[in-house]
Amino acid sequence: MIPTNLGPVPHLNFPEATPSQLDHLVDSVADSLRTTLDSIVPLKMKTIKRKRQAPWFNSQTRTLKQTARRLERVWRSTKLEESHLAWQDSVKRYKKALCNARSAYYSSLIEDNKNNPRFLFSTVARLTESHSSIDPRIPITLSSNDFMNFFNDKISTIRGKINHILPSISTDLCHNTGSIESAAKPNLDSFSTIDLAQLTSIISASKPSTCLLDPIPTRLLKEALPLICSPVLDMLNLSLLTGYVPQSYKTAVIKPLLKKPTLDPDVLTNYRPISNLPFLSKILEKAVAKQLCDFLQDNSLFEVFQSGFRLYHSTETALVKVTNDLLIASDNGLVSVLVLLDLSAAFDTIDHHILLQRLEHFIGIKGTALNWFKSYLSDRLQFVHVNNYSSMYTKVRLGVPQGSVLGPILFTLYMLPLGNIIRKHSINFHCYADDTQLYLSMEPNETNHLAKLQACLRDIKIWMTSNFLLLNSDKTEIIIIGPEHIRNKLSNDVAPLDGIALAPSSTVKNLGVTFDQDLSFNLHIKQTSRTAFFHLRNISKIRHFLSQKDAEKLVHAFVTSRLTTVIHYYQAAPTSL
Repeated sequence: MIPTNLGPVPHLNFPEATPSQLDHLVDSVADSLRTTLDSIVPLKMKTIKRKRQAPWFNSQTRTLKQTARRLERVWRSTKLEESHLAWQDSVKRYKKALCNARSAYYSSLIEDNKNNPRFLFSTVARLTESHSSIDPRIPITLSSNDFMNFFNDKISTIRGKINHILPSISTDLCHNTGSIESAAKPNLDSFSTIDLAQLTSIISASKPSTCLLDPIPTRLLKEALPLICSPVLDMLNLSLLTGYVPQSYKTAVIKPLLKKPTLDPDVLTNYRPISNLPFLSKILEKAVAKQLCDFLQDNSLFEVFQSGFRLYHSTETALVKVTNDLLIASDNGLVSVLVLLDLSAAFDTIDHHILLQRLEHFIGIKGTALNWFKSYLSDRLQFVHVNNYSSMYTKVRLGVPQGSVLGPILFTLYMLPLGNIIRKHSINFHCYADDTQLYLSMEPNETNHLAKLQACLRDIKIWMTSNFLLLNSDKTEIIIIGPEHIRNKLSNDVAPLDGIALAPSSTVKNLGVTFDQDLSFNLHIKQTSRTAFFHLRNISKIRHFLSQKDAEKLVHAFVTSRLTTVIHYYQAAPTSL
Protein backbone atom coordinates (compact mmCIF):
# COMPACT_ATOMS: atom_id res chain seq x y z
CA MET A 1 0.00 0.00 0.00
CA ILE A 2 1.38 3.42 -0.97
CA PRO A 3 0.21 6.60 0.82
CA THR A 4 -1.87 8.95 -1.30
CA ASN A 5 -0.68 12.05 0.56
CA LEU A 6 1.91 13.24 3.04
CA GLY A 7 -0.47 14.91 5.42
CA PRO A 8 0.16 18.53 6.40
CA VAL A 9 3.25 19.76 4.53
CA PRO A 10 4.12 23.47 4.78
CA HIS A 11 3.80 25.53 1.63
CA LEU A 12 6.56 28.06 0.98
CA ASN A 13 6.80 31.08 -1.25
CA PHE A 14 9.99 30.50 -3.27
CA PRO A 15 11.47 34.00 -3.43
CA GLU A 16 11.05 34.73 0.30
CA ALA A 17 11.93 31.29 1.67
CA THR A 18 14.53 31.30 4.45
CA PRO A 19 16.97 28.52 5.42
CA SER A 20 14.98 27.75 8.59
CA GLN A 21 11.79 27.40 6.55
CA LEU A 22 13.52 25.07 4.11
CA ASP A 23 14.80 22.95 7.00
CA HIS A 24 11.26 22.85 8.38
CA LEU A 25 9.88 21.71 5.01
CA VAL A 26 12.48 18.96 4.64
CA ASP A 27 11.92 17.71 8.20
CA SER A 28 8.13 17.83 7.78
CA VAL A 29 8.24 15.74 4.60
CA ALA A 30 10.57 13.21 6.23
CA ASP A 31 8.37 12.98 9.35
CA SER A 32 5.25 12.53 7.22
CA LEU A 33 6.84 9.74 5.21
CA ARG A 34 8.14 8.04 8.34
CA THR A 35 4.81 8.34 10.19
CA THR A 36 2.84 7.01 7.22
CA LEU A 37 5.17 4.04 6.87
CA ASP A 38 5.00 3.28 10.60
CA SER A 39 1.21 3.36 10.52
CA ILE A 40 1.06 0.85 7.66
CA VAL A 41 4.00 -1.43 8.49
CA PRO A 42 5.22 -0.68 12.02
CA LEU A 43 8.77 -1.73 12.77
CA LYS A 44 9.05 -4.86 14.89
CA MET A 45 12.16 -6.47 16.28
CA LYS A 46 12.38 -10.21 15.80
CA THR A 47 15.02 -12.77 16.65
CA ILE A 48 15.82 -14.78 13.54
CA LYS A 49 17.64 -18.07 13.77
CA ARG A 50 20.33 -18.48 11.18
CA LYS A 51 19.55 -21.33 8.82
CA ARG A 52 20.39 -22.35 5.30
CA GLN A 53 18.31 -20.18 3.04
CA ALA A 54 16.50 -21.62 0.03
CA PRO A 55 14.59 -18.72 -1.57
CA TRP A 56 13.71 -20.92 -4.56
CA PHE A 57 11.69 -23.24 -2.30
CA ASN A 58 8.12 -22.39 -3.35
CA SER A 59 4.62 -23.74 -2.76
CA GLN A 60 4.94 -26.28 -5.56
CA THR A 61 8.16 -27.83 -4.23
CA ARG A 62 6.75 -27.76 -0.69
CA THR A 63 3.66 -29.71 -1.82
CA LEU A 64 5.81 -32.27 -3.66
CA LYS A 65 8.01 -32.68 -0.59
CA GLN A 66 4.99 -33.26 1.63
CA THR A 67 3.63 -35.82 -0.83
CA ALA A 68 6.96 -37.67 -0.88
CA ARG A 69 7.08 -37.76 2.94
CA ARG A 70 3.50 -39.08 3.08
CA LEU A 71 4.22 -41.82 0.55
CA GLU A 72 7.37 -42.73 2.48
CA ARG A 73 5.32 -43.23 5.63
CA VAL A 74 2.85 -45.41 3.71
CA TRP A 75 5.65 -47.61 2.36
CA ARG A 76 7.32 -47.98 5.76
CA SER A 77 4.06 -49.06 7.31
CA THR A 78 2.92 -51.45 4.52
CA LYS A 79 6.28 -52.61 3.12
CA LEU A 80 4.54 -53.11 -0.24
CA GLU A 81 6.62 -52.89 -3.44
CA GLU A 82 3.89 -50.81 -5.05
CA SER A 83 4.14 -48.24 -2.24
CA HIS A 84 7.93 -48.23 -2.53
CA LEU A 85 7.80 -47.47 -6.27
CA ALA A 86 5.23 -44.70 -5.70
CA TRP A 87 7.49 -43.16 -3.06
CA GLN A 88 10.58 -43.30 -5.32
CA ASP A 89 8.68 -41.70 -8.22
CA SER A 90 7.47 -38.98 -5.90
CA VAL A 91 11.02 -38.28 -4.65
CA LYS A 92 12.27 -38.03 -8.25
CA ARG A 93 9.52 -35.54 -9.13
CA TYR A 94 10.33 -33.50 -6.03
CA LYS A 95 14.09 -33.40 -6.75
CA LYS A 96 13.50 -32.46 -10.40
CA ALA A 97 11.10 -29.67 -9.45
CA LEU A 98 13.53 -28.45 -6.79
CA CYS A 99 16.38 -28.39 -9.30
CA ASN A 100 14.25 -26.52 -11.84
CA ALA A 101 13.12 -24.00 -9.22
CA ARG A 102 16.68 -23.36 -8.08
CA SER A 103 17.86 -23.00 -11.67
CA ALA A 104 15.03 -20.56 -12.47
CA TYR A 105 15.78 -18.53 -9.33
CA TYR A 106 19.47 -18.08 -10.10
CA SER A 107 18.76 -17.52 -13.78
CA SER A 108 16.53 -14.60 -12.86
CA LEU A 109 19.10 -13.35 -10.34
CA ILE A 110 21.92 -13.46 -12.90
CA GLU A 111 19.81 -11.78 -15.58
CA ASP A 112 18.77 -8.93 -13.25
CA ASN A 113 22.38 -8.36 -12.13
CA LYS A 114 24.36 -9.20 -15.26
CA ASN A 115 25.91 -5.72 -15.20
CA ASN A 116 26.76 -5.88 -11.50
CA PRO A 117 29.89 -8.08 -11.14
CA ARG A 118 30.22 -7.32 -7.43
CA PHE A 119 26.78 -8.76 -6.67
CA LEU A 120 27.39 -11.75 -8.92
CA PHE A 121 30.73 -12.41 -7.22
CA SER A 122 29.14 -12.44 -3.75
CA THR A 123 26.35 -14.70 -5.04
CA VAL A 124 28.78 -17.25 -6.50
CA ALA A 125 30.93 -17.07 -3.36
CA ARG A 126 27.87 -17.80 -1.24
CA LEU A 127 26.86 -20.74 -3.44
CA THR A 128 30.34 -22.24 -3.31
CA GLU A 129 30.59 -21.51 0.43
CA SER A 130 33.73 -19.47 -0.10
CA HIS A 131 35.17 -17.72 2.94
CA SER A 132 34.74 -14.41 1.15
CA SER A 133 30.97 -14.88 1.25
CA ILE A 134 30.94 -14.67 5.03
CA ASP A 135 30.07 -11.20 6.25
CA PRO A 136 32.48 -10.57 9.15
CA ARG A 137 30.69 -9.38 12.26
CA ILE A 138 32.00 -6.45 14.24
CA PRO A 139 32.89 -7.67 17.75
CA ILE A 140 30.68 -6.30 20.52
CA THR A 141 33.88 -5.29 22.33
CA LEU A 142 34.31 -2.51 19.74
CA SER A 143 31.76 0.22 20.33
CA SER A 144 30.52 2.82 17.87
CA ASN A 145 32.38 5.50 19.86
CA ASP A 146 35.61 3.51 19.56
CA PHE A 147 35.31 3.63 15.78
CA MET A 148 34.33 7.31 15.76
CA ASN A 149 37.33 8.28 17.89
CA PHE A 150 39.67 6.14 15.80
CA PHE A 151 38.56 7.64 12.49
CA ASN A 152 38.74 11.18 13.87
CA ASP A 153 42.16 10.61 15.45
CA LYS A 154 43.52 9.27 12.18
CA ILE A 155 42.68 12.50 10.35
CA SER A 156 43.91 14.63 13.27
CA THR A 157 47.25 12.79 13.19
CA ILE A 158 47.69 13.42 9.47
CA ARG A 159 46.76 17.08 9.88
CA GLY A 160 49.21 17.34 12.77
CA LYS A 161 52.04 15.99 10.57
CA ILE A 162 51.20 18.59 7.92
CA ASN A 163 51.10 21.42 10.44
CA HIS A 164 54.50 20.30 11.72
CA ILE A 165 55.99 20.52 8.21
CA LEU A 166 54.31 23.80 7.20
CA PRO A 167 56.63 26.29 9.01
CA SER A 168 59.70 24.82 7.31
CA ILE A 169 58.54 25.25 3.70
CA SER A 170 58.02 28.13 1.34
CA THR A 171 54.38 28.90 0.54
CA ASP A 172 54.99 30.59 -2.82
CA LEU A 173 53.03 27.84 -4.55
CA CYS A 174 50.14 27.83 -2.10
CA HIS A 175 47.55 30.16 -3.64
CA ASN A 176 49.03 31.18 -6.97
CA THR A 177 45.71 31.62 -8.82
CA GLY A 178 46.17 34.80 -10.81
CA SER A 179 46.91 33.43 -14.26
CA ILE A 180 44.04 30.97 -14.16
CA GLU A 181 41.61 33.48 -12.73
CA SER A 182 42.22 35.92 -15.58
CA ALA A 183 41.61 33.20 -18.11
CA ALA A 184 38.40 31.96 -16.46
CA LYS A 185 36.10 34.72 -17.72
CA PRO A 186 32.75 32.87 -17.62
CA ASN A 187 31.07 32.64 -14.23
CA LEU A 188 28.53 30.28 -12.71
CA ASP A 189 26.42 32.64 -10.60
CA SER A 190 23.41 30.45 -9.85
CA PHE A 191 21.89 27.05 -10.40
CA SER A 192 18.80 26.50 -12.51
CA THR A 193 15.75 24.78 -11.05
CA ILE A 194 14.85 21.32 -12.29
CA ASP A 195 11.47 20.18 -13.56
CA LEU A 196 9.49 17.03 -12.83
CA ALA A 197 10.90 15.18 -15.84
CA GLN A 198 14.48 15.85 -14.71
CA LEU A 199 13.68 14.80 -11.14
CA THR A 200 12.06 11.57 -12.34
CA SER A 201 15.01 10.82 -14.61
CA ILE A 202 17.57 11.37 -11.83
CA ILE A 203 15.70 9.25 -9.30
CA SER A 204 14.95 6.46 -11.78
CA ALA A 205 18.62 6.22 -12.77
CA SER A 206 19.81 6.14 -9.12
CA LYS A 207 20.59 2.91 -7.31
CA PRO A 208 17.91 1.87 -4.80
CA SER A 209 20.32 1.86 -1.88
CA THR A 210 18.81 2.91 1.45
CA CYS A 211 20.53 4.79 4.24
CA LEU A 212 19.75 4.48 7.94
CA LEU A 213 18.73 8.15 7.84
CA ASP A 214 16.14 7.69 5.08
CA PRO A 215 12.54 7.97 6.32
CA ILE A 216 11.34 5.18 4.01
CA PRO A 217 13.14 2.56 1.88
CA THR A 218 14.37 3.93 -1.42
CA ARG A 219 12.50 1.30 -3.45
CA LEU A 220 9.24 2.44 -1.86
CA LEU A 221 10.12 6.09 -2.45
CA LYS A 222 10.67 5.36 -6.14
CA GLU A 223 7.28 3.68 -6.38
CA ALA A 224 5.55 6.50 -4.50
CA LEU A 225 7.30 9.28 -6.45
CA PRO A 226 4.26 10.20 -8.59
CA LEU A 227 2.34 10.87 -5.37
CA ILE A 228 5.03 12.79 -3.48
CA CYS A 229 6.92 14.46 -6.33
CA SER A 230 5.55 17.95 -5.64
CA PRO A 231 7.06 18.47 -2.14
CA VAL A 232 10.27 16.69 -3.16
CA LEU A 233 10.66 18.96 -6.19
CA ASP A 234 9.96 22.03 -4.02
CA MET A 235 12.67 21.02 -1.53
CA LEU A 236 15.34 20.55 -4.17
CA ASN A 237 14.50 23.72 -6.12
CA LEU A 238 14.35 25.82 -2.96
CA SER A 239 17.86 24.65 -2.11
CA LEU A 240 19.11 25.57 -5.60
CA LEU A 241 17.46 28.99 -5.54
CA THR A 242 18.37 30.03 -2.01
CA GLY A 243 21.92 28.68 -2.01
CA TYR A 244 21.27 26.70 1.15
CA VAL A 245 21.61 22.95 1.77
CA PRO A 246 19.15 21.55 4.36
CA GLN A 247 20.84 20.51 7.58
CA SER A 248 19.40 16.99 7.53
CA TYR A 249 21.08 16.46 4.14
CA LYS A 250 24.49 17.10 5.72
CA THR A 251 24.48 14.25 8.24
CA ALA A 252 26.26 11.00 7.36
CA VAL A 253 26.16 7.61 9.02
CA ILE A 254 29.42 5.65 8.92
CA LYS A 255 29.63 1.89 8.70
CA PRO A 256 33.06 0.38 9.46
CA LEU A 257 34.08 -2.23 6.89
CA LEU A 258 36.99 -4.66 7.06
CA LYS A 259 39.56 -3.88 4.38
CA LYS A 260 39.94 -7.62 3.70
CA PRO A 261 37.83 -10.55 4.96
CA THR A 262 40.96 -12.29 6.26
CA LEU A 263 41.98 -9.44 8.59
CA ASP A 264 41.48 -9.55 12.35
CA PRO A 265 38.08 -7.92 13.10
CA ASP A 266 39.23 -6.97 16.62
CA VAL A 267 41.81 -4.46 15.32
CA LEU A 268 40.52 -0.96 14.54
CA THR A 269 43.22 -0.24 11.96
CA ASN A 270 41.84 -3.05 9.80
CA TYR A 271 38.63 -1.08 9.14
CA ARG A 272 37.81 1.65 6.64
CA PRO A 273 34.90 4.06 7.10
CA ILE A 274 32.03 3.69 4.62
CA SER A 275 29.91 6.83 4.69
CA ASN A 276 26.22 6.87 3.73
CA LEU A 277 24.04 9.92 3.11
CA PRO A 278 20.24 10.27 2.79
CA PHE A 279 18.95 9.34 -0.64
CA LEU A 280 17.35 12.72 -1.39
CA SER A 281 20.57 14.53 -0.46
CA LYS A 282 22.33 12.61 -3.24
CA ILE A 283 19.52 13.48 -5.65
CA LEU A 284 20.11 17.16 -4.86
CA GLU A 285 23.85 16.68 -5.39
CA LYS A 286 23.26 14.99 -8.76
CA ALA A 287 21.20 17.98 -9.90
CA VAL A 288 24.07 20.30 -8.92
CA ALA A 289 26.75 17.98 -10.34
CA LYS A 290 25.05 17.94 -13.74
CA GLN A 291 25.06 21.75 -13.98
CA LEU A 292 28.57 22.05 -12.54
CA CYS A 293 30.05 19.48 -14.94
CA ASP A 294 28.29 21.06 -17.91
CA PHE A 295 29.81 24.43 -16.94
CA LEU A 296 33.28 22.89 -16.55
CA GLN A 297 33.01 21.02 -19.84
CA ASP A 298 31.63 23.96 -21.84
CA ASN A 299 34.45 26.23 -20.63
CA SER A 300 37.26 23.63 -20.79
CA LEU A 301 38.00 23.95 -17.07
CA PHE A 302 38.68 20.28 -16.42
CA GLU A 303 42.30 19.19 -16.08
CA VAL A 304 43.08 17.55 -19.43
CA PHE A 305 45.12 14.79 -17.81
CA GLN A 306 42.67 13.94 -15.01
CA SER A 307 40.61 10.82 -15.72
CA GLY A 308 38.83 10.56 -12.38
CA PHE A 309 35.06 11.00 -12.12
CA ARG A 310 34.57 12.30 -15.66
CA LEU A 311 32.30 11.10 -18.42
CA TYR A 312 34.13 8.89 -20.95
CA HIS A 313 37.18 8.78 -18.66
CA SER A 314 38.29 5.89 -16.47
CA THR A 315 41.30 4.03 -15.10
CA GLU A 316 41.49 2.36 -18.51
CA THR A 317 41.82 5.65 -20.40
CA ALA A 318 44.48 6.81 -17.93
CA LEU A 319 46.47 3.57 -18.28
CA VAL A 320 46.18 3.54 -22.07
CA LYS A 321 47.53 7.10 -22.27
CA VAL A 322 50.51 6.44 -19.99
CA THR A 323 51.31 3.04 -21.51
CA ASN A 324 51.13 4.43 -25.03
CA ASP A 325 53.53 7.27 -24.17
CA LEU A 326 55.98 4.86 -22.54
CA LEU A 327 55.86 2.50 -25.52
CA ILE A 328 56.45 5.30 -28.01
CA ALA A 329 59.43 6.45 -25.97
CA SER A 330 60.79 2.90 -25.95
CA ASP A 331 60.37 2.63 -29.72
CA ASN A 332 62.44 5.80 -30.02
CA GLY A 333 65.27 4.31 -27.97
CA LEU A 334 64.52 6.29 -24.81
CA VAL A 335 64.54 5.12 -21.21
CA SER A 336 61.67 6.27 -18.97
CA VAL A 337 61.26 6.92 -15.26
CA LEU A 338 57.72 6.40 -13.93
CA VAL A 339 56.87 7.77 -10.48
CA LEU A 340 53.60 6.87 -8.74
CA LEU A 341 52.69 9.36 -6.03
CA ASP A 342 50.66 8.24 -3.03
CA LEU A 343 48.67 10.51 -0.69
CA SER A 344 47.53 9.73 2.84
CA ALA A 345 43.72 10.02 3.22
CA ALA A 346 43.68 12.78 0.61
CA PHE A 347 39.88 13.14 0.47
CA ASP A 348 39.69 13.62 4.25
CA THR A 349 42.26 16.40 4.68
CA ILE A 350 40.95 18.93 2.14
CA ASP A 351 40.82 22.44 3.60
CA HIS A 352 37.35 23.98 3.10
CA HIS A 353 38.60 27.58 2.94
CA ILE A 354 41.12 26.75 0.19
CA LEU A 355 38.50 24.70 -1.69
CA LEU A 356 36.03 27.60 -1.69
CA GLN A 357 38.77 29.97 -2.84
CA ARG A 358 39.56 27.56 -5.65
CA LEU A 359 35.91 27.33 -6.71
CA GLU A 360 35.64 31.10 -6.80
CA HIS A 361 38.96 32.11 -8.37
CA PHE A 362 39.92 29.07 -10.47
CA ILE A 363 36.48 27.96 -11.62
CA GLY A 364 34.48 31.19 -11.53
CA ILE A 365 31.66 30.12 -9.21
CA LYS A 366 30.02 33.23 -7.74
CA GLY A 367 26.84 34.47 -6.11
CA THR A 368 24.16 32.01 -5.06
CA ALA A 369 26.06 29.05 -6.51
CA LEU A 370 29.08 29.82 -4.32
CA ASN A 371 26.80 30.28 -1.30
CA TRP A 372 25.34 26.85 -2.00
CA PHE A 373 28.79 25.26 -1.83
CA LYS A 374 29.59 27.20 1.35
CA SER A 375 26.42 25.82 2.89
CA TYR A 376 27.19 22.36 1.51
CA LEU A 377 30.59 22.22 3.24
CA SER A 378 29.59 23.85 6.54
CA ASP A 379 27.98 22.32 9.63
CA ARG A 380 28.33 18.75 8.42
CA LEU A 381 27.89 15.97 10.98
CA GLN A 382 28.70 12.26 11.06
CA PHE A 383 28.30 9.32 13.41
CA VAL A 384 29.14 5.61 13.45
CA HIS A 385 26.43 2.97 13.73
CA VAL A 386 27.48 -0.58 14.65
CA ASN A 387 25.69 -3.44 16.39
CA ASN A 388 22.46 -1.37 16.58
CA TYR A 389 24.13 1.43 18.54
CA SER A 390 25.08 4.90 17.31
CA SER A 391 28.09 6.92 18.38
CA MET A 392 28.22 10.55 19.35
CA TYR A 393 27.79 13.05 16.52
CA THR A 394 30.98 14.82 15.47
CA LYS A 395 31.50 17.81 13.20
CA VAL A 396 33.26 17.36 9.88
CA ARG A 397 35.64 20.30 9.54
CA LEU A 398 37.94 18.87 6.87
CA GLY A 399 37.68 16.93 3.65
CA VAL A 400 35.09 16.48 0.96
CA PRO A 401 31.99 14.53 2.06
CA GLN A 402 32.62 10.80 1.77
CA GLY A 403 29.89 8.78 0.08
CA SER A 404 28.65 11.90 -1.69
CA VAL A 405 28.16 12.67 -5.39
CA LEU A 406 29.98 15.99 -5.39
CA GLY A 407 32.90 14.99 -3.15
CA PRO A 408 35.05 13.36 -5.86
CA ILE A 409 34.37 16.20 -8.32
CA LEU A 410 35.31 18.83 -5.73
CA PHE A 411 38.52 16.94 -4.99
CA THR A 412 39.62 17.07 -8.63
CA LEU A 413 38.90 20.83 -8.68
CA TYR A 414 40.95 21.25 -5.50
CA MET A 415 43.87 19.56 -7.27
CA LEU A 416 43.71 21.77 -10.40
CA PRO A 417 46.87 23.87 -9.71
CA LEU A 418 48.98 20.72 -9.49
CA GLY A 419 48.85 20.23 -13.26
CA ASN A 420 50.42 23.64 -13.95
CA ILE A 421 53.16 23.00 -11.38
CA ILE A 422 54.09 19.76 -13.15
CA ARG A 423 53.93 21.36 -16.60
CA LYS A 424 56.34 24.06 -15.47
CA HIS A 425 59.02 21.35 -15.20
CA SER A 426 58.15 19.77 -18.58
CA ILE A 427 57.26 16.47 -16.92
CA ASN A 428 54.58 14.21 -18.39
CA PHE A 429 51.79 13.24 -16.01
CA HIS A 430 48.35 11.70 -15.72
CA CYS A 431 45.99 11.59 -12.75
CA TYR A 432 43.12 9.45 -11.62
CA ALA A 433 41.55 11.05 -8.54
CA ASP A 434 44.38 11.20 -5.96
CA ASP A 435 46.68 8.83 -7.90
CA THR A 436 49.25 10.86 -9.84
CA GLN A 437 51.65 9.34 -12.37
CA LEU A 438 54.77 11.28 -13.37
CA TYR A 439 56.95 10.02 -16.18
CA LEU A 440 60.04 11.35 -17.88
CA SER A 441 61.71 9.86 -20.98
CA MET A 442 65.33 10.61 -21.94
CA GLU A 443 68.29 9.46 -23.94
CA PRO A 444 70.52 6.94 -22.11
CA ASN A 445 73.25 9.57 -21.71
CA GLU A 446 70.91 12.38 -20.60
CA THR A 447 70.76 11.47 -16.94
CA ASN A 448 71.06 15.17 -16.09
CA HIS A 449 67.32 15.37 -16.93
CA LEU A 450 66.66 13.66 -13.60
CA ALA A 451 67.25 17.05 -12.00
CA LYS A 452 63.97 18.22 -13.59
CA LEU A 453 62.15 15.32 -12.00
CA GLN A 454 63.72 16.03 -8.62
CA ALA A 455 62.79 19.72 -8.81
CA CYS A 456 59.26 18.78 -9.84
CA LEU A 457 58.88 16.40 -6.91
CA ARG A 458 60.15 19.08 -4.55
CA ASP A 459 57.58 21.59 -5.79
CA ILE A 460 54.81 19.00 -5.66
CA LYS A 461 55.64 18.23 -2.06
CA ILE A 462 55.67 21.93 -1.15
CA TRP A 463 52.37 22.57 -2.89
CA MET A 464 50.69 19.55 -1.33
CA THR A 465 51.84 20.45 2.16
CA SER A 466 50.69 24.06 1.69
CA ASN A 467 47.30 22.70 0.64
CA PHE A 468 47.10 20.29 3.59
CA LEU A 469 47.76 17.13 1.59
CA LEU A 470 50.29 14.63 2.91
CA LEU A 471 52.53 12.88 0.39
CA ASN A 472 53.16 9.35 1.61
CA SER A 473 56.87 8.90 0.94
CA ASP A 474 56.87 5.26 2.04
CA LYS A 475 54.28 4.26 -0.57
CA THR A 476 55.50 6.50 -3.40
CA GLU A 477 57.02 4.15 -5.98
CA ILE A 478 59.33 4.50 -8.96
CA ILE A 479 60.11 2.18 -11.82
CA ILE A 480 62.69 2.59 -14.59
CA ILE A 481 61.53 1.26 -17.95
CA GLY A 482 63.93 0.39 -20.75
CA PRO A 483 66.67 -2.10 -21.76
CA GLU A 484 68.28 -3.76 -18.73
CA HIS A 485 71.84 -2.40 -19.19
CA ILE A 486 70.52 1.17 -19.47
CA ARG A 487 68.18 0.71 -16.49
CA ASN A 488 71.06 -0.44 -14.29
CA LYS A 489 73.15 2.59 -15.21
CA LEU A 490 70.28 4.99 -14.55
CA SER A 491 69.46 3.38 -11.20
CA ASN A 492 72.79 4.52 -9.81
CA ASP A 493 71.94 8.13 -10.65
CA VAL A 494 68.61 8.16 -8.85
CA ALA A 495 68.90 9.50 -5.30
CA PRO A 496 66.42 10.04 -2.45
CA LEU A 497 64.67 13.41 -2.38
CA ASP A 498 63.20 15.02 0.75
CA GLY A 499 62.37 11.67 2.30
CA ILE A 500 60.90 10.26 -0.92
CA ALA A 501 62.60 6.94 -1.56
CA LEU A 502 63.51 6.84 -5.25
CA ALA A 503 65.05 3.40 -5.21
CA PRO A 504 63.60 1.66 -8.29
CA SER A 505 61.30 -1.33 -7.98
CA SER A 506 61.17 -4.23 -10.41
CA THR A 507 57.36 -4.02 -10.55
CA VAL A 508 54.73 -1.51 -9.42
CA LYS A 509 50.97 -1.66 -9.12
CA ASN A 510 49.45 1.14 -11.19
CA LEU A 511 45.66 1.56 -11.00
CA GLY A 512 45.20 -2.18 -10.67
CA VAL A 513 47.68 -3.15 -13.41
CA THR A 514 51.15 -4.54 -12.64
CA PHE A 515 53.85 -2.70 -14.58
CA ASP A 516 57.26 -4.35 -14.99
CA GLN A 517 60.50 -2.80 -16.22
CA ASP A 518 60.20 -4.44 -19.64
CA LEU A 519 56.53 -3.49 -20.07
CA SER A 520 55.92 -7.13 -20.90
CA PHE A 521 52.97 -7.36 -18.46
CA ASN A 522 53.95 -11.00 -17.88
CA LEU A 523 53.35 -10.83 -14.13
CA HIS A 524 50.00 -9.11 -14.64
CA ILE A 525 49.00 -11.80 -17.15
CA LYS A 526 49.94 -14.56 -14.69
CA GLN A 527 47.98 -12.92 -11.89
CA THR A 528 44.96 -12.43 -14.15
CA SER A 529 45.17 -16.06 -15.27
CA ARG A 530 45.15 -17.25 -11.66
CA THR A 531 42.11 -15.08 -10.97
CA ALA A 532 40.36 -16.40 -14.08
CA PHE A 533 40.99 -20.03 -13.08
CA PHE A 534 39.71 -19.26 -9.57
CA HIS A 535 36.42 -17.99 -11.00
CA LEU A 536 36.18 -20.87 -13.47
CA ARG A 537 36.59 -23.39 -10.63
CA ASN A 538 33.85 -21.64 -8.66
CA ILE A 539 31.51 -21.60 -11.66
CA SER A 540 32.19 -25.31 -12.26
CA LYS A 541 30.95 -26.09 -8.73
CA ILE A 542 27.50 -24.69 -9.51
CA ARG A 543 27.42 -25.51 -13.22
CA HIS A 544 25.02 -28.45 -12.69
CA PHE A 545 22.07 -26.17 -11.96
CA LEU A 546 22.98 -23.36 -14.36
CA SER A 547 21.81 -23.21 -17.93
CA GLN A 548 24.46 -22.72 -20.61
CA LYS A 549 23.26 -19.15 -21.13
CA ASP A 550 23.60 -18.30 -17.44
CA ALA A 551 27.03 -19.96 -17.21
CA GLU A 552 28.16 -17.86 -20.16
CA LYS A 553 27.02 -14.68 -18.41
CA LEU A 554 29.10 -15.55 -15.36
CA VAL A 555 32.13 -16.38 -17.52
CA HIS A 556 31.82 -13.04 -19.33
CA ALA A 557 31.42 -11.15 -16.03
CA PHE A 558 34.36 -12.77 -14.21
CA VAL A 559 36.75 -14.00 -16.90
CA THR A 560 36.26 -12.43 -20.33
CA SER A 561 36.14 -8.90 -18.94
CA ARG A 562 39.60 -9.39 -17.40
CA LEU A 563 41.12 -11.18 -20.36
CA THR A 564 40.22 -8.45 -22.86
CA THR A 565 42.29 -5.93 -20.89
CA VAL A 566 45.23 -8.33 -20.61
CA ILE A 567 45.13 -9.10 -24.33
CA HIS A 568 45.11 -5.37 -25.09
CA TYR A 569 48.27 -4.75 -23.04
CA TYR A 570 49.99 -7.90 -24.26
CA GLN A 571 49.44 -6.97 -27.90
CA ALA A 572 50.69 -3.43 -27.22
CA ALA A 573 53.82 -4.55 -25.36
CA PRO A 574 57.05 -4.26 -27.41
CA THR A 575 59.15 -7.30 -28.15
CA SER A 576 62.37 -5.31 -28.19
CA LEU A 577 62.60 -4.60 -24.47
